[in-house]
Amino acid sequence: MLEHAWKKEAEKDRLNGTERATQLVGWIFTAIAAWFLLAHWADDTGFYTSEFGRLDAVLLLGPLLFGLLPPLVRTLRGSKNIARPWDILGSMLCVLSSAYFLCAFPFDMAFFAVPLPDGLEPVIDWVSEDIAKVFLAIGTVGGTFGIGWTTLTYFKVREILERRA
Repeated sequence: MLEHAWKKEAEKDRLNGTERATQLVGWIFTAIAAWFLLAHWADDTGFYTSEFGRLDAVLLLGPLLFGLLPPLVRTLRGSKNIARPWDILGSMLCVLSSAYFLCAFPFDMAFFAVPLPDGLEPVIDWVSEDIAKVFLAIGTVGGTFGIGWTTLTYFKVREILERRA
């Protein structure tokens, strides 16, 4: 049953030029997220509470910036499967970060939308601490399952591709 899914993945492992270019979209969203979180820090908006320290900054920004690596690998190498180990490691970092911030929540969500231009603040102004924690919980649980699936897919697709070579 699942063998069919991995065969399909192996068939579409190579990225064409358009697919390589679309990897830049991930870069753009990551850059926007990084700018947003760094703007809170640089402008001292109040989003990061006094409990937010350097370790918290590394645990928040590290996985985000590491997330730039898998699309880069896919773009440069033209293969999805070759980037999956980087996806797995990035997912592990995100799961650990999400779990950490579920336990230690050094954010004041009242200031979450501050870096946005005035007209765009309502887009995310509705995110409360409870909603943010729900997103972190979903990320922790979903990311854990994603790690397992991506790991299994990596090995199964690699096996199929090696047989074809």
